[in-house]
Amino acid sequence: MKVGKILAGFCLCFSLVGVQNYAFAAESMPNTPQKISQRLSPVMVEFEGIDSIGSRLATRLKELYNSSNLFHLEGNDVPKFRVLISSAPEFETRPQIGSAYSVVWLFSLSDATLRHYLSMEVGVVSGDDVNDLAAKIVEKTDTVAMKYAYLFPEKK
Repeated sequence: MKVGKILAGFCLCFSLVGVQNYAFAAESMPNTPQKISQRLSPVMVEFEGIDSIGSRLATRLKELYNSSNLFHLEGNDVPKFRVLISSAPEFETRPQIGSAYSVVWLFSLSDATLRHYLSMEVGVVSGDDVNDLAAKIVEKTDTVAMKYAYLFPEKK
């Protein structure tokens, strides 16, 4: 019984010390909020293919990037992420069934410099799954943009 009371006393003492340290830390923190810099990654979508499903995928991607708060479509000669999409019909005789696609993410400092490979993905998509795949590609683009944000030159 005595051990329980002693243990309870120690717990109470340590909890009071913790509350005092927390209060001291809260008082010593400056009250100067900083503006959070907006993360807006420039992106360019390039499409190469002969099938309608791949074309719909590229168009849907451009629409999603254009309406997103994380990206803006950039056609000028500035540093940007390039999303290259290539597609072909899964079956030549039945192109409406599905498309084989590849997506490659590159970084381009300018149009005159060598592009840097960042990531890639390949797969097969049906006409019904174009919107879901486009959303997945936009999400992966955001992941790539966060991972390689250091490639962009510092703004002065």
